[in-house]
Amino acid sequence: MIVRMKIKKGEEVKFISQLDLMRAVERAMRRAELPVKFTEGFNPRPRISFAPALPVGITSDAEYMDVEFESVLPLDRILARLNSHLPPGISVLKIDTAEGKIPLSSVNRAVYTVVVDTGSDIEPELLDKAVTEMLSRPEITVPKTSKGKVKNVNIAPLIHGIKITGVEGSRAEIRMELSAGQEGNVTPPLVIKALQEHIPSITVRRMNRDELFMVREGKRTDPI
Repeated sequence: MIVRMKIKKGEEVKFISQLDLMRAVERAMRRAELPVKFTEGFNPRPRISFAPALPVGITSDAEYMDVEFESVLPLDRILARLNSHLPPGISVLKIDTAEGKIPLSSVNRAVYTVVVDTGSDIEPELLDKAVTEMLSRPEITVPKTSKGKVKNVNIAPLIHGIKITGVEGSRAEIRMELSAGQEGNVTPPLVIKALQEHIPSITVRRMNRDELFMVREGKRTDPI
């Protein structure tokens, strides 16, 4: 039995890595005495797989994982047992069987809500203008660090939508739909870095991943 879970990662745990998140879930499943299936060999591990990793420092309402169990269990029992043993900041929001669902490896889009501070009061029109100017460029090049090396990357093809959803004083809320996963990946801090060319004082205050899904030929499919 393979079960798919939608997991919330809150403020309390936003600075832990995906590996630490997986370990926390593993410990909770052991304490809940759930019959998780293990790999074979000298170092058996639980049969768990994740959707594209969430960068450290970002909260999420849309982390997905598949867990294989030795036997068939009622989904509501798995949900209740696991949530009663997970640490503060981590909870299972939704659960279903993975049968008939898209592979988590095929997920290629993420939606984020990003709260920024512009340093001083800003009119919504000025922020909209800065976003429009940035998106109108054929290339949006920013420095990206990977494996200890810094290289310039063009993130323009990886941005699928940016919308200002609220402005109050110097604070603004921005919705971003970005590429995620194996086909290409960009995170909100890189987008804000590009936006700093138009608004140098803009800084990130809070980031949350709201949604994670697959888009193929213009059609959206959710993992659960």
